[in-house]
Amino acid sequence: MGIVFGAIAPHPPILVPQIGGARLSDAAKSKAALERLAKDLKQKNADTIIIFTPHGLVSQVSFPVYVSHVFEGNFLNFGCPKPVYTFKGDPELALQIVKACQNADITVSQIPETLLDHGVLVPLHYPYVAGVNKPIVPIAIAFRPLKELYEFGKLLAKVCDDSGKKIAIIASADMSHRLTKDAPAGFHPRGKEFDEKLVELVKNNDVEGILNFNPQLADAAGQDALWSIAMLLGALDGKNAKADVLSYEGPYGVGYMVAEYEVKS
Repeated sequence: MGIVFGAIAPHPPILVPQIGGARLSDAAKSKAALERLAKDLKQKNADTIIIFTPHGLVSQVSFPVYVSHVFEGNFLNFGCPKPVYTFKGDPELALQIVKACQNADITVSQIPETLLDHGVLVPLHYPYVAGVNKPIVPIAIAFRPLKELYEFGKLLAKVCDDSGKKIAIIASADMSHRLTKDAPAGFHPRGKEFDEKLVELVKNNDVEGILNFNPQLADAAGQDALWSIAMLLGALDGKNAKADVLSYEGPYGVGYMVAEYEVKS
């Protein structure tokens, strides 16, 4: 079967209602878009969800693939012990990805960790609440050139095609962390420029523009979006997938984009 759905989703814990509380009203666009994404994902009835996270056990050299049979997580580090999440893993698919990387001389790591980071939990919160209870394969990013990440995504797509399963892929991605004076990473005048450029590139399905994104602008913006998005775009290479940007906003000094890719072939 292969990949049937792709998405870009932000990962700030404040988007979880139990954490955000009344402040979540400031991110109403993102909340509504994530609820729609969850609904659309549920309709696809994928067998497994692969999610790329820029947090967790990221690496400078290898692609970290989580191979556990079960995963769990919560937001205790953010002062919120509930909800508690549990997910099944798909170790069969995870190990197929590992083997394919090894055969292609791509450096890969098998990660036995079962505790999930917020880069996984936040994008999966709304599907979880909507009743999407599918096995997951988390993959942390490698801080490698974007074109290498894209090639990893292409290899991943081949594994998905050969698996006989319907696969959904989510790229966990926050945009600039420097949009306002009270932003987590402080203000930078180019933060807004980065976000506007990346949203435009995603809307226009400009893969080359994303893979050749100005690294100085990306560094100035304080982002963690390009790596996971490059992996997603590689996985969607040749799939006739078009982006639909459902929302963009930056209410807390960090840019949030929610986008879906309808896979037509």
